[in-house]
Amino acid sequence: MSKYSRTKLLPKGLQIIQGVVRGRIFEITSASYSESKTNENDVMNQGSIINPIGHIPIFAKDDKSLADQGILGIELSFTQESTGLNRDINLQSIQIEGRQNGTNVSYPIAFSLAEEPERLTLSDPSFEFRIMVYVQVGDTDNVTININPDGLESRREHQQDIDEIINALSVGYVPIALKDSKGNQLLGHDGKQLFANKPIVDFDPTLSVRGKVPDSKQVGDNFRVLEDEVLDIERDLRETFETKKKVKDVNNLALANADANKDQDNEIAVLQNRASELEANTQTIHLLGHDWNGISDHANDSFKATSQFIVNDATLTRANAYANAKATGDAIKQNYQQLSQAIGIIYAWLDNLGNQQVIVDIKNRLSALEDQKKETK
Repeated sequence: MSKYSRTKLLPKGLQIIQGVVRGRIFEITSASYSESKTNENDVMNQGSIINPIGHIPIFAKDDKSLADQGILGIELSFTQESTGLNRDINLQSIQIEGRQNGTNVSYPIAFSLAEEPERLTLSDPSFEFRIMVYVQVGDTDNVTININPDGLESRREHQQDIDEIINALSVGYVPIALKDSKGNQLLGHDGKQLFANKPIVDFDPTLSVRGKVPDSKQVGDNFRVLEDEVLDIERDLRETFETKKKVKDVNNLALANADANKDQDNEIAVLQNRASELEANTQTIHLLGHDWNGISDHANDSFKATSQFIVNDATLTRANAYANAKATGDAIKQNYQQLSQAIGIIYAWLDNLGNQQVIVDIKNRLSALEDQKKETK
């Protein structure tokens, strides 16, 4: 970051300012600059900055903020156009020039040296460096500043650009002139130019393009859909927990019936084992040989295997088959990754889908046992 020393009066400037204090009129006319590095003593001894390379018009003034202290602000704008240069330089010193009223000769009156010079990249036509130089003039009412009218226009245009930017940020879009395929401006029936509003921020309603801002409404819609899904899952889980409670109640009823009918303990035990197998969707099968006799090992232990009551289909493509829980879960994950924790609960729920059939089978068997008991009496 550039830094410049406080402005100091040159010998001729001090003489002129003394005249201002005595009531003489004084005009600040222009400024000059140099890329030669120097020091304060050399400038004072020479009466001007070293090797000035050009003059620059005054861009604007500040005759309000420090006027009560007899100080005027002079704003300079360094551009390729104002300097007439198209090469880069280090701005080492700045000099303010002026003249007494009634004379045509301007003299150096004040200067400022760079402590950390600004690099002016004047090879870039769009580059601009502005600096405000404050000069002690005594009575500000007796001092006028010759301001370049082009500078005032540039300042108004600059402020207009700022106002347009602020307005665009507040409404969220900028007006874009409509043109035809040949680049000609399109006009309305009233002869005025036609414009379209272009959003400043390019929103992504698909929520799929990296680096774009997500569309607020689409995000809200997605969250509302997820909220409905969560409510559905909560309702299904409550129903599942109620089903488990009913299974426990039926199992307790079976145990109570076994206590009252001790002669039917074996049948009830078989029924309970069968119910457990149904709940686990597995059954034990004794392996038979070609003669339909059981196959045993050398210790006479029969060979057994397990099978599913209902076919567990991992492909999710077979009709009338029991959907594989993992395959179902993976399919759900692809569409609802954000519900991974809730989906984990669904796995447990899916594993217990067979509980409804368990209740029916147990009730049927209990009814059969009660009918058999009545026949034996």
